[in-house]
Amino acid sequence: MPLFDFVCHSCGAEFEALVMGSSKPSCPKCQSPDLQKKMSTFAFRSGSGGSNVASAASSSGSSCGSCAGGSCKTCH
Repeated sequence: MPLFDFVCHSCGAEFEALVMGSSKPSCPKCQSPDLQKKMSTFAFRSGSGGSNVASAASSSGSSCGSCAGGSCKTCH
């Protein structure tokens, strides 16, 4: 999904917006179109204990580093 983080230059509000095609988002607080897109980070959900915490991808050298934290056949 094209979900982006923005900062409003007019009021300083930070928010996420779903941007499809050529649509232009505006600030939900002050309706200003004067926005700056923030740098996004990669995250994924892992764990089977009901945890919905997003975690940054790890390159710890484990054989499980490329299979989303233990969901493939090579991870133990």
